[in-house]
Amino acid sequence: MHTFRVVKEPNGWAIRLNSGMMTPFWSRDLAVQEANCLCDALRGHGVGAKVEIEGVACAEPAKASPGHTRAAKFSVRLRRRAALG
Repeated sequence: MHTFRVVKEPNGWAIRLNSGMMTPFWSRDLAVQEANCLCDALRGHGVGAKVEIEGVACAEPAKASPGHTRAAKFSVRLRRRAALG
């Protein structure tokens, strides 16, 4: 099972997988949203994955605030474009 940990960093929020870290995110909501997307992708391939959020006892998917929806849509478009090569 893969565990993506959303943690507070000096430059924002980050997603950690073991000792590795992704690019920092400006907000906790964006980091949680990306971690959930990563988990969904792994689960789609039959791999166990979960999200743990620093400071939250029960890791439930965070809802993005209205200001973050544009950034989230842009992020999805970039991932799709990269996947198409």
